[in-house]
Amino acid sequence: MNNVSQLPMRLIIIVCIGFLLSALIPSSESLEVLTSIITLVLIMMLLREDFGMETKSWLILALGTYSLGVFADLLDEIPELGNHKLLNNADDVFMHIGVFLMCFCFIKILHQRRTLIDSLNTQVTKARDLESVLSRQALQDELTGLLNRRSLFRRFDEMAINHQRGMLAYIDIDNFKQVNDRLGHSRGDELLVITANSLLKTAPLGSRSYRIGGDEFIVLLPSDDQQMCDEWISELYDITKNIREEYNIGISVGIAPYYPGNLSDPDSILMQADKAMYTEKNNKNREKA
Repeated sequence: MNNVSQLPMRLIIIVCIGFLLSALIPSSESLEVLTSIITLVLIMMLLREDFGMETKSWLILALGTYSLGVFADLLDEIPELGNHKLLNNADDVFMHIGVFLMCFCFIKILHQRRTLIDSLNTQVTKARDLESVLSRQALQDELTGLLNRRSLFRRFDEMAINHQRGMLAYIDIDNFKQVNDRLGHSRGDELLVITANSLLKTAPLGSRSYRIGGDEFIVLLPSDDQQMCDEWISELYDITKNIREEYNIGISVGIAPYYPGNLSDPDSILMQADKAMYTEKNNKNREKA
């Protein structure tokens, strides 16, 4: 949405000059009467608007002063009063003062409008920023900065529409609960962030990484090439070797393919990858035993 448009300063100047010219330049009697009526109507119309007490006070003063000038001008048309010196000068003085007050009020009104527009534009900008933050929070894991489960399922919909295929990797941190119990939740959070960064560093170009809850992560690999997938898992194990030793943890990875035929049922893909991950976890436990 574009910013609300503002009246340019040139228009303000033109309107004010118009009021001044109508009062200062001599004109025919009929035109002068028409101008007076239009001016009085304009002031009364403005008085109906909510501009605040200060501006309304100036408008009332402008209306009163200009009305006195018009009334004096009407009295000046009476033959018996036509040569009255005070009336000859009073109509012009009061009408000129009324026009100047009118111009002053008009500028104040436009200034209030511009201030209101600036305030509205500021609020619109804040609303956009807040909307962006809320949207990001809705689709992003706050701790790790990775995309979250909601974003993952949106991605499944996009891939189904585009008939994409590849590999889904389900990653779980072994013995993560013990890290929280032994070292505290702050160190556990630190481990999650390190793991997330390791996924971002090693994932092949075009991959997307997600944290779907707790110590569970998902990486969508853009290719169903098994060799590429194995090489990535090997690299992931290498880059996390020191961290796994420091925290006394392991990393288990389960793989499941996704393709146009099963993208409409993402839960089944996750379940398949989850089963593969637990199979690997159990195999490692049997090897240790």
